[in-house]
Amino acid sequence: MDPHSKHSEQSIPLLEGEIRLIGGLNERLFRLLAAIEKTGSINRAAKDVGLSYKGAWEMVERANNLCPQVLVSTAVGGRHGGGTKLTATGRELLELFTRLQEEHRRFLATKNRELADNPNLVFLLRRLNSKASERNQLFGKVTAIRIGAVTVEVSITLKGGETIISAITKESADAFGLKYGDPVMALIKAPFVMVVKDFGGYRLSERNQLKGTVKRIQRGSVNSEVVIELAGGDSVAAIITTESLEAMGLREGETAWAVIKTGSVILGVEK
Repeated sequence: MDPHSKHSEQSIPLLEGEIRLIGGLNERLFRLLAAIEKTGSINRAAKDVGLSYKGAWEMVERANNLCPQVLVSTAVGGRHGGGTKLTATGRELLELFTRLQEEHRRFLATKNRELADNPNLVFLLRRLNSKASERNQLFGKVTAIRIGAVTVEVSITLKGGETIISAITKESADAFGLKYGDPVMALIKAPFVMVVKDFGGYRLSERNQLKGTVKRIQRGSVNSEVVIELAGGDSVAAIITTESLEAMGLREGETAWAVIKTGSVILGVEK
């Protein structure tokens, strides 16, 4: 096994940042200065860095005003023609910033290698980087797989010990190659979450009944959002009608259950 495979699997850096000097002198300005030094034209330099001609000039003029010495000078006409170039001060500042950038890149590379050695942090940052429209994104591990005639039921245990079940097709289960202990993400649309305050002596057929405390209620004229915090710290958001909310007399701090159909739980797995 390649000793660097753990780091090569990391598709995105866990730690990012850029250098910004006081006064708003940032990397974009110095990319513009480097392009001016290379092309001798602010018009061509602006195109190289994705700025308009006016935007480039405004950036240069502000930098010139902030610095004790002019950074960029412009010659108009003359025996050698016009053009834009960096002054000696401008070149000195650009060289300094270039050295800072290189040191900064080495610093980030070192810290990213250190962060990649912490599996809990890697999982956290990968999850924070996940992009999905569903309001509810719950992370856990596969603790049971039951194969039926048409569907496969996958049990996911959340960090607080609660279990949520997802019913997916056999094709999806085969494509995922799920096995016991795999980390997965359960995606649930908020309108698919039912809120129960009192079962009234009845039992519901839905497998997913997550007990928690009403953490927050955001009332709307037609619909309202109810956020239920589970014992383990995860939160589940539900969208219900405001009429239903008032009929239940639901209040923050009360006990409630988030009830979810197994078919409404979408699974997400790491690539």
